[in-house]
Amino acid sequence: MNISLARQTIEALMKNGVREFCICAGARNSPFVMSLEAGENLTVHRFFEERSAAFFALGRIHRDGAPVAVITTSGTAVAELLPAAVEATYSQLPLILVTADRPQRYRGSGAPQTIDQIGIFSHYVEKVFDISQESQVQDFAVWSTDWTRARPVQLNVCFEEPLLDEPVLPIAIPSGQKSHPKSHSPDMKSIEAKNPLVIVGALKQGEHKAVISTLLRWQI
Repeated sequence: MNISLARQTIEALMKNGVREFCICAGARNSPFVMSLEAGENLTVHRFFEERSAAFFALGRIHRDGAPVAVITTSGTAVAELLPAAVEATYSQLPLILVTADRPQRYRGSGAPQTIDQIGIFSHYVEKVFDISQESQVQDFAVWSTDWTRARPVQLNVCFEEPLLDEPVLPIAIPSGQKSHPKSHSPDMKSIEAKNPLVIVGALKQGEHKAVISTLLRWQI
C-alpha cells in the first residue's frame, strides 16, 4: 500500500506539471525515495536539510515557472518548511510540500517522530490534504484543477509499517508532456569552485580509504 500510495502521489504531482523533486533524508519518506529512484526523466535533488531544500525549490520555481515538490520525513523536519511556505505565499509561487507522516492513529499518542503536521503551515498554504489511502490522492487531483498556484499546497501522506511493502515499478512522465533529464547529486567534475569544502559524515568500517582516495582525486 505504501509504495502504491507514494507512486500515485508522484503521478498526481507530475500531472500538475511537477518535474523536479527536492527530497530530504529520512526514513518515513522512504516509499517516496524508492519510487523516485525508479522514475524516468525526473529531476531529483537530494538534501540533508529541509530549509535549504525548500528555498532551493523556490529558486527553481522562479527560474522555470513550474511547480516543484519538496518531500520530507515526519516530525520536526516538517516545521523546517515553514519559512519557505511564507516566502512562497507572499511571492505567489506554486511550492508543493509533501510531508511523510506516521499513521493517523498515532497522533496524540506520544509516539516518536509524531507531531501535528496538519495545520502546521496555517494560512501559508492554500489547501492541506491528509492522505492515508489512494482515493484521497484523487481528491487532490480533482481539486488541483482549481489551484490558483499563488500559494503552496501540502500533501501529508501517512505510511504504515513496513514502509517498503511491495516492489517498486518505474514511473514515467505522462505522454505528450515535457520532460527534463533525470538529475542526481552533481559530479565534482562539473563543479567549478576554488577551495571547496567537503563535509564527511559518519563512515562505516572500511569506507575511510575509499573516501580519502576520492577526496585526493578531486584535489581537495
